[in-house]
This record gives sequence, structure tokens and C-alpha cells, in this order.
Amino acid sequence: MFLQTLTLEAVAGGLRGVPDIFISYARSSEPVAKRMAEALRAQGYSVWWDDELPAHRPYADVIEERLRAAKAVLVLWSADAVKSHWVRAEADMARAAETLVQLSIDGCIPPMPFNQIQCVNLGGWDGSPNAHGWQKIVASVAALLGTETVVTPAIAENSGVAPRRETLLAVLAFDNLSNDPNLAYFSDGVSEEILYTVARAKGLRVIGKGSSFQFRGTSKAPRIVADALRATHILDGSVRRSGDNIRINVELTDTDSLETLWSDRFDRALTDIFALQDEIAAAVAISLDHHFSPARAAAPIDPEAYDYYLQANAIYAQDMAWADQARCVALLEKAVARAPDFAAAWGRLAVYRKGEAAVVAARRGLEIDPECATSLAALAMTQPPFAHNREKLELAERAYQLAPDDQLVAGVYNIVLISLGLTSRACEVSEQRVARDPLSPMAAGGLAIAYRSAGRVDEAVSVATRAAHDFPDSDYVKFIRGVIAIYDGDIDCAAAMAGAGSSSAEIAPLQILVTFMRAVAAMDPVSRAATVNAFLHRQAPTSYFVDIGLAAAMGEPDMSMEHLLDAIRAGRPLEFTPDNDGRAATEATVTTGLFMPNCEILRRDPRFAEVCVRLGLYDCWRETGRWPDCVGEVAAIYDLRAECARLAASLPRYKAMLVT
Repeated sequence: MFLQTLTLEAVAGGLRGVPDIFISYARSSEPVAKRMAEALRAQGYSVWWDDELPAHRPYADVIEERLRAAKAVLVLWSADAVKSHWVRAEADMARAAETLVQLSIDGCIPPMPFNQIQCVNLGGWDGSPNAHGWQKIVASVAALLGTETVVTPAIAENSGVAPRRETLLAVLAFDNLSNDPNLAYFSDGVSEEILYTVARAKGLRVIGKGSSFQFRGTSKAPRIVADALRATHILDGSVRRSGDNIRINVELTDTDSLETLWSDRFDRALTDIFALQDEIAAAVAISLDHHFSPARAAAPIDPEAYDYYLQANAIYAQDMAWADQARCVALLEKAVARAPDFAAAWGRLAVYRKGEAAVVAARRGLEIDPECATSLAALAMTQPPFAHNREKLELAERAYQLAPDDQLVAGVYNIVLISLGLTSRACEVSEQRVARDPLSPMAAGGLAIAYRSAGRVDEAVSVATRAAHDFPDSDYVKFIRGVIAIYDGDIDCAAAMAGAGSSSAEIAPLQILVTFMRAVAAMDPVSRAATVNAFLHRQAPTSYFVDIGLAAAMGEPDMSMEHLLDAIRAGRPLEFTPDNDGRAATEATVTTGLFMPNCEILRRDPRFAEVCVRLGLYDCWRETGRWPDCVGEVAAIYDLRAECARLAASLPRYKAMLVT
């Protein structure tokens, strides 16, 4: 048998000698810890866990002794483990010693800073040595111990049994079979909600809708989808709506064998829509041989409210311009008026609202559903500027952990990361967005900007150029390619992108910028300095940190830095100016520009440390232990961490003066 009973000899051996492996876990996870200990001992490793504590010694001393001696520390994260000070302390010691191997047994995400380290999802593990996640753990242990990876007989080479593929599911846009062709938004919306419900399920990887929803009609053939997206399975179907009733036909297909694994028909009232989505998600998971519970409890919803919600989502899915924001707000306000307990609608409404109205909507969404990802993302965006940076980061990370497939949530997290200078992590998140949604121009553009912010110039240019070729109708992609060209001083490329686009809101700023940059480039030094000075002192700046970066890029870095420090020291407003509807936009991400390429020359000035201290950025970095990538970027010039530490005790923090 694979699972063996613990023997007295094994226990005694583990106590007498130095253990190969230390297992850290919460008490509620003891059965899983025991199963893993037995599995590892069956492969010849000595394992220690706290069921072996001797009665004659202080347990804290024994735990620390075994922990320090272990060559690999296996941390079993669970909801209870996240709350355990013991597990966190043991994980931190292992992280410092570089012996940490971590896994999640219930789908939870490790707490900061462990969420920055690879964590294997082993939810629902039944002890099988063939499980993909378990094989990854065994390989990590073997690497730490300097031994060869033990390959189980079931998947050994030439065994005649093919290893199981890692599931990658594509949920396609269900066909609209309603008599009204204008209800296409409804069938797409239902498909999207099913996608998100399935994606939240433990153990399932799901391709983003920006890619999977591009396949319609004859292009839905499993071979076509599999070749384009590498999907192992496809969930497709149709939606027919008649008044307040709905019929959904669903079919799950294996793209390799073309076998239909499961199909069903659901006739329901629209008041049962959430219960129906969970029911479909559970059926899909069972068919794929995964074991999990639906991510949320089913709750009835008013059909008309749900219809408003889907209409708002349809607007956003069309690469919504800011001018469409009022339409989304109006639709979602109708939705929550008819269905006050509609958490998802409150969360979306919070994202589109501003100021206190956004906070009210976000908190209402979280009252109904504490795991409403869009509400958490909205709260991250509405944190006061230059304050609560740590809270902002934690909210955005929690939202992303809950809904990594939601492009809006992922976008917020990406912006928050860049606003704190954590550009390497922003690159990782952007890469994950593209991996989930490889045919999305939004994901591709975000990756290009993240790469350029991290100084990965060649990769940024490559991604942006390819995106401009692959998505010729996307003004957003043209804008991104043009902005990157401006960062690199390639005004001709930026002009080509501006000229290739329409007069849309996305392209207009690029066109203005190209004209301005060319005019400044032709000026003599005196005229240029006067023009830049007027630019910085004008009454209607776009974004303060973007403006000073542009001024620096135009050849006046000293003037830009002096202007910035004067404003901070005097307490002058640094937020965005009022938007088109006259409301002040006090987004929490206003420092994004400081860590974009246009401010690179300012970051190389040692006075940048004073900016970081006064704006509260240093406090966040020190409290979280997560330092910005520019620490390494400027290391040859000055020590940013040391300079911030020197100034922190003597400099007052910036007092935000909100624009009204």
C-alpha cells in the first residue's frame, strides 16, 4: 500500500537523527499532514512533525531545533494556517533559510510575503502519488535535498500509461437562441458568469473570456480552439430566454478525444440564475474528476436586475471608453435598486463610481459577500492618495487572489503594484493575464507597459509591436505602442501610431503629445526651459507625476525635481484634476507615474528618497518588506533604502490637499 502506518521505528529514527523534512500545518489539517508524512517516508525520507514532540522538553525549543535542522520545510497553507502565528513564524524561518516548500490544501492563497513564492495547489489530494501537484512537491523536496526525483511507477518512462494532462478549460460564448437578436449580450453575459464561477472552483484553470469568446460559429470546432488556445476541454452551449424563464444547454468536450464528457439541459426561472451557474460549475468539475464545493451560496436574483447587470458588463467588454462610465453607473444603480442584495452589481458599481459613493457601494458589496473581488478592488482604488499604501496593496492583492481571471480586477492590481514601484511583480501578473487570455489586446498592452516600467525595453517593444500587428483595430494597443516609442525617444514611431488611429479618446492624447514633443525638440535651450516651466505651472495638469516625468524627458530634470519637491514641501495638491463630469478623481494610484519610464531620470537623483519618504511610500516598503525594483536600478548611484531610512526620522509626511 502507498499509505503506510507510522511505525515506532520511524518515529524514533526521526527524533534521533536530523530530519530531512519538517512539516508545518494548522491543527485542523492534521489528517493531511499525516498522509503527507507517510507518503514522503514511503519514498525514503525522514520526516518530522509535531506529533513527535517528546514529553520531557519544552515544545518551542524542540520545534525550533527540528525546523533549523531540516533540509526542506513543507508548509501546508489552509484558512486556519493563514491565521496561525506558529505556521507563519515557521514559514518565515524556512523562507530565510531557503528551505521553504509550500502548498495549499484548501485553495487559499498564502499570506504576504509568502504569496510571492510558488505555492502548489493540492486541494482535494487523495494521497495518489500520480497527482500532478504532488509530483511538483516531490521534485522540490528532491532538489533541496540534492537527491534524484523519485518517479512513481504509474508514470515512469515506458510504463505504457500516459501522464495525465493538466486541465485547461475554454468556456466559449454560448449561442443566443432567443427570438430577439439584441439579446446577444444576455447569452454572452450568462456565459461569462459561468466562466467566472468555474474559474473560482478549486483545481480548475480557465482561459480568459477575451480569448475564448472570440470563437463563434464554425470556429467553435474543438480542434480549432485547442490549436489556438491549447485548451484540453471546451465548455459550450446555448441560451434561450423567454420572458423570465431561461433554458441553457451545456456540453463539455475533451479536445483530444473529441468525446463529450457531459451534457445537460437546464430549464429555470431567472430568479434561480446564480444557483444554476453554481450547479453547472459543480457538474463541470465532477466531470473533470475534481472535488470542490461551489464558490458561493446560491441566492435568488431579480431577473430584471440581472439583465441590467449584464448590459453594464457588455459595455465594459467592448473596451469601454470613460464616456460610457455614466451608462454603466445608471444600469448598475437600477440593478441594485431592484436587487439590494446583489453583491456582484454593488462591486461593479463601486468600480465605476468615485469618491465616497464608490466606498459606500464597495462596503455594501462586501457586507453581502465578503469575497466580492470587485468591491475589494474598488476599495483599493479609493484609498486616500499618499496614505494607506499598505492597505491599498493588501486590498488589491486579495481581490486578485479571489478573481485572477477578471480583467478589471487584474488591471487594478497591476496599477497598484506599479504605483508602489513593484514592477517585477507587475510583470508576473501581466504575464499571467496574457497566459489566461492570450487573444486580449488589453492584456497584451498591459504586459508591454509592465515590461517597459521594469526596464525590459526589448521585451516591451516586442510585445507592443506584435500586439499592434495582431490587433489592428485596437486604438488602445496603438496608444500603448506609441507611448513606449515616446519613452524610447522614437517620435516617428509614436507619430505613426497616432496617425494610424482614429480620433478616439484613446488616441487623442498621443496625437497631442507627439505634436508637443516635436515642437520642444526644435527649440533652443532657453526657449525650451521657458516652455517646460510654463508647462509645469499651468493651471490644468493631467497627472502631476506624468507631467514632471515629461518635463524631465524634455531635457529639464533639475527643474522637474525642484518643482516636485517644492510642491510636496508646501503641501500643494498633487492629485488628478477634476474629470469630465466635474468630480475630483482622488484615485489611490496617482504615484504610478513615478515608476514609469518617463520618471527614470528623476529616480536616479538622490533627492528622490525625500519624495518617497514624504509621500509615505517608504513606510509601505518598510512595513511589508517589499522594496521597489528601482532600489537596484539606482544602486550604482546611491542607496535608496539607506537614504530613505536616514531621512525618515526627520521629515514630515505630505498632507494631502484634495482637489475639489
